[in-house]
Amino acid sequence: MKADPAKMFPVSVKKLKAEDGAPFPLFLFLKKNNKFIPIRLPGDPLGLEKYQQILEKNHLELWVPNNFQEVFASYAEYLTTTGQDPVEEIEKAVQKVEEKNSEQKLSPTNEALEETIVKSEEAELVRDAIEDEELTPEEKAQVLSSVSQDVLRALNQITTRGEAARKEGLQRCKEITDEILMIAAQDSNIYEEIIALRNSQEEIEHSVLVGTVAVMFGLALGYTDDKLLADLTVASIFHDIGLVRVKPGVLSRPEQKWSTEDRTEYEKHVDASVAILKESDTEFHPRVFRMIAEHHENYDGSGFPKSLKGTAIDESSALLHLANLFDRLCTGKQTGTDLSPKDAFDYIYDLVQDADAVQEVNPELVQRIFQFMLTEKDAADQMKEQAAERVKSASKNV
Repeated sequence: MKADPAKMFPVSVKKLKAEDGAPFPLFLFLKKNNKFIPIRLPGDPLGLEKYQQILEKNHLELWVPNNFQEVFASYAEYLTTTGQDPVEEIEKAVQKVEEKNSEQKLSPTNEALEETIVKSEEAELVRDAIEDEELTPEEKAQVLSSVSQDVLRALNQITTRGEAARKEGLQRCKEITDEILMIAAQDSNIYEEIIALRNSQEEIEHSVLVGTVAVMFGLALGYTDDKLLADLTVASIFHDIGLVRVKPGVLSRPEQKWSTEDRTEYEKHVDASVAILKESDTEFHPRVFRMIAEHHENYDGSGFPKSLKGTAIDESSALLHLANLFDRLCTGKQTGTDLSPKDAFDYIYDLVQDADAVQEVNPELVQRIFQFMLTEKDAADQMKEQAAERVKSASKNV
């Protein structure tokens, strides 16, 4: 939600009970991104742990929509008349934070040392928000929009600035990986979640959306290795970074109008992406480089840059390719016409069943992913129908 202070009013954390559910939603305000992020739904407790996190970051204000002003006033009056003191909980949280800091100073474990790494305010707050709530697809899309802006800043640091900025940009991208993983891991129905995310926010940056979709595809295949999923996300974020070394004139023209020379120039971005990461002297798992290097290789051997074919292409690379293809279809880069997310899925599904078509991704892999998603969707639809029938039956008995 883009920031509009006129639609929100600030509330001191000291006026909120941590362990009791209040009848109004709460939002965090991300200054750098100028956005409000939902962190609690009406009726849900904020939680003492969240108090601690807010205190550690010196954020003592949360925001409530204006249409809940009367509800908040009644809540505040209730606390006053019942003699409840939210400040007591704040003091407990302060004490826990101080004890934690004291223990780390006395005994700096590896975990404590890792926690001293400076992370951006947005990364931690967004991560906390996602971790704390089961966000709707639209709310997830809002978070991804904020993340996208951070990605663009981080990639700019990596490609155009000095060594210190490069390290900062790489660190930022690693944090963004965590945020994307949390969003993807919370899906309840992969098919519907992907469609909702793609429909909700057009300003979600390509690499961020590809990373989220690729992880969801991995989950559909049964991937459970967090490190592999994280590497898949990292590869997604950086898969097109080499475009900064492609002649600007090429990228300013629609792909359908490229000459043979333009396409050859464009294809250089794959090797350039790998080179930029290696030049950073940052340690990445070898499979990150492989996924990026193979994300335009086609299953039938018609891809680039090495014309790899069949099982020579790693499955994780194919997941990145599939997610990239999906977003290219939605944005019109692939065909020249923007497709809806549903139509993009149908296009891919029809493509793999056409023996005469270019097979970009292993048809069996596509079938496995799509079959899982459609089975999941059918099960969800069936549950909705059953719930509707129960409501209808209950209303007749009243």
